[in-house]
Amino acid sequence: MLNLGNSINKRVSGSYKLLLVCLIALAGCGYSAKGYKYKEDKIRIRPVVNKISITSESRKYSGYTAYPKLIEDRLTNKLVSEFNIQSNLNVVSKPEGALKLECKVTDYKRQTLRYTDSDDPEEQRLRLHVKMKLISSEGEILQEKNIVGQASFFLDKKSEVAAQAELIDDTARRITEAVVETW
Repeated sequence: MLNLGNSINKRVSGSYKLLLVCLIALAGCGYSAKGYKYKEDKIRIRPVVNKISITSESRKYSGYTAYPKLIEDRLTNKLVSEFNIQSNLNVVSKPEGALKLECKVTDYKRQTLRYTDSDDPEEQRLRLHVKMKLISSEGEILQEKNIVGQASFFLDKKSEVAAQAELIDDTARRITEAVVETW
């Protein structure tokens, strides 16, 4: 009977040791969006430029040739907010000793995802294509990426204007993450 009790105690204490090792291992698996270390601790966000070609061939046959007015201004404002909240980089207006972020809106697309039984659009997706460039204070290009933000919405529940706000939020978040995160 005494041997049976010792084997149970050994199994229980072994389970606690295994649990303790798992907890310690999981505690070290943190994630932070504030971590990319550049030499500079400041960033200058240049106003976003709208380079959407409203006369391009793809727009001519797309059935949807309009794009939201002043989307570049709204994206610039959202980028400043995102960097102030999500990064350790201070947003400044003077370029001396600061990283420079340049963004160009290259395309805005609306795509129908789902139709009703009567072939009317029911769900749509908006996509905003942005080319971002991060430049060091010495003028060296550190990153150059194409970012695509997106937002989906049901036409009976939300307007396209409301979905555009989500689209801008998503695009700004993706640009900020591309600058400040490392894997």
